[in-house]
Amino acid sequence: MRWTLIAVVGSMLAGCSTAATKPETDTGSSTIDWIEFVQWEDTEYIRNYATAELDNEWPIGKELGEVTFMLDGHAGTQYKIKNGDAAYLPIGTKLYEMEGYDPAFRIVANGDLYEVARPGKSRVLGDFLDIDGEVKRVVLQSSEDLSFIHEFSQKHTEEFIEQLLAIPYAPDSGRREGERIFFAIELKDGSMTRSLYLPETGYLDYGGKASPRIVEIFEEELKAAGN
Repeated sequence: MRWTLIAVVGSMLAGCSTAATKPETDTGSSTIDWIEFVQWEDTEYIRNYATAELDNEWPIGKELGEVTFMLDGHAGTQYKIKNGDAAYLPIGTKLYEMEGYDPAFRIVANGDLYEVARPGKSRVLGDFLDIDGEVKRVVLQSSEDLSFIHEFSQKHTEEFIEQLLAIPYAPDSGRREGERIFFAIELKDGSMTRSLYLPETGYLDYGGKASPRIVEIFEEELKAAGN
């Protein structure tokens, strides 16, 4: 899914790599700059930095499990991630459902919201992107600082979400090169999920190729934004 985001904008976006790292060197675990992630039920979750900025206390549901291994200081870049692993969360940190959301999409750990970056098993994006009926708006963001630069029309917002959730999950369906359009989906609870769109390939960094209608919506909204 979002394997490119960390490399592009550091901690401003949630994202992951196949090794869950941004390694500076392979010589030892002390030099690894781990992404803030936790893996549970074969799903990799990344701390949602956009919501961390809100400093909210997120409501939790039932306990799902706990962290069984902390990678920071204990694992190298060749380490194979397994369930119960976390980058910086200490062993014993409880993992909870987040009230109002399917745990396939979001969980809470140490008071922070963690969002799916690589689902364990999904057919379409809507299998894990639990936002149907919860979207407030869709916005385009600056590639410089992720500030909002344009808001989709209500009609396009509704069409975009409907189309987005039906996209087949295919994380390796396109190159992640070329121009990048950053966008965010703001939800009714004030939280936000961020991603990017690559117009040259039609790839969406949630993990799939944009439908023809989504391509049209981006083109029309980018034109309205003056791009």
